[in-house]
Amino acid sequence: MPMYVNHFTCNPNAWPVDRAGLVAAWNNMVGDADELVDDSGPVKFTGWISNTEGYVLLEAGSKAEVIEICARFWPLFHNDIMEIVPTHVAGAAILAGTKEGWEKK
Repeated sequence: MPMYVNHFTCNPNAWPVDRAGLVAAWNNMVGDADELVDDSGPVKFTGWISNTEGYVLLEAGSKAEVIEICARFWPLFHNDIMEIVPTHVAGAAILAGTKEGWEKK
């Protein structure tokens, strides 16, 4: 099954400006993110690298499925979603492409 990494960043223009609204938004976001992490579900890990950005690792049938999960957090967060291709799959393609490219020179 395809694996994806999502780098998420806060979209400060979309967040509430009042303290109560901010606290409520954070409570909702953190609670939802915790609920999504499940060994049997697509979200395998979430983690923060600062107070405004972090990463999510997902195993899903398609990028569309990942987008649907990420949409729960819009517009408060921006998402950069990338598919991760395992080395045992990508390695052969990398080697074949490299060999083909060098042989043409």
